[in-house]
Amino acid sequence: MLTEEQRRIGRRNFLKALATLPVLGAFGAAARQKGRHDRPLQVGIIGSGSEGCVLLEQSPTDLMEYKALADIRPDSRANGASTIKQRWGEQPQVYPDDYRKLLERDDIEAVVIATPLSLHAQMTVDALDAGKHVFVEKTMAWSVEHCKQMVLAARRNRRVLQVGHQRHSNRLYASALNMIRQGLIGDVYYIRTLWHRNTDWRRPVPDLAELRKADPKFDPKRWGYGDLDQLVNWRHYRKYSGGLMAELGSHQLDVTNWFTGAVPRRVIGSGGRFWWKGPGDVDDHVYVTCEYPANQLSPTGTTVTFSSITSNKFDDYYEQFEGAKGTIMLTGETEAMLWSEEGDKSTAIEVKQSAAGGAVMAASASRVADAAGTPVAAGAPAGAGEAAASGLDRLEPYRQELGAFCSAIKYRTPPPCTGEEALAAAIVILKANEAIARRQPIELDDKIYAV
Repeated sequence: MLTEEQRRIGRRNFLKALATLPVLGAFGAAARQKGRHDRPLQVGIIGSGSEGCVLLEQSPTDLMEYKALADIRPDSRANGASTIKQRWGEQPQVYPDDYRKLLERDDIEAVVIATPLSLHAQMTVDALDAGKHVFVEKTMAWSVEHCKQMVLAARRNRRVLQVGHQRHSNRLYASALNMIRQGLIGDVYYIRTLWHRNTDWRRPVPDLAELRKADPKFDPKRWGYGDLDQLVNWRHYRKYSGGLMAELGSHQLDVTNWFTGAVPRRVIGSGGRFWWKGPGDVDDHVYVTCEYPANQLSPTGTTVTFSSITSNKFDDYYEQFEGAKGTIMLTGETEAMLWSEEGDKSTAIEVKQSAAGGAVMAASASRVADAAGTPVAAGAPAGAGEAAASGLDRLEPYRQELGAFCSAIKYRTPPPCTGEEALAAAIVILKANEAIARRQPIELDDKIYAV
């Protein structure tokens, strides 16, 4: 457990490194650099529940305009429509029974999909085949085959397919990757990731009679759900969900693919449903080890561990990159810290250029002035290399990734997370679940990653 002084010094060390190393390009600027697009992208959303409303709330109003939404839940439809009306000033067309009617509209250029995992593939393929560009939430899909169908549909229709792994649009992560790839912390043989909570992960189930006041025909069984709990708490059911690995581990193991520039060749897992009560069958504790071959962080390979438990929140969640020269820790998606192997976590560092041109760290005695740091205000405009070590707005990456989606459509810039990248992350997640269920290691060869 870090002390507050160690955290302050770690943040200050990270800021020193940012000030020394070459600056990365600005994030999320491409869609606005042109400055002359005739109108915002015309968008529909499929799934306006909790995550869908986050995306609606963070969509840049100068780049996107939501004209329609589809959702089978009366309360979600109402919340989504209210959010759209509040932000864009017009009531959207609502489709309560069939999202395909939304896809038939010629004025809709793109769709955002934020539905249960089991629905991602069919909805995405239908949208791409209808000529729409697609932003779909992570994890990409419920099965490897479904993911590959989505990639092929995007290629077939020559449309943008972007998956919502928002860490790709987080300035702290881009800055940390810049440091690591410039050799600041040396070869990285081990990465520790975790996401620990103390919760039953359940959401309150509304009264069915109340929902039917808004929509007398509403019945979850019409869409294959056994009851209202399965619709509301779909994350608890393997039929619809990938459990903790898909909902939490997907974020962090996507990062390790991204940082290493590689994919695992072996996945080992264990876990189970140990303490959750009530309906459902997904695991409430999972522990996974991924073995990467030689990669951009290490010439001999990197081992990554991920754990997610729901009975203890002490560790919260973070990614920790342990190099031969130092350690970078990213916590809560908003804070970055750096320590040198030459000192301890109470030691301030300096970053210099070596004679060979590479970045090196030199430890020095901790000073009060250094420990305090100078955090940049949350939400302040900055390039990736100017990101603060603390105080980042946790919702900023959502805004950045949605702006990048518009840029990819209008100016053919690369999306932050392509279908192919999301497929690789999904394979790790889905095969980790398989390894946990089988209690056996899973070998991953080139064939499984190919499309």
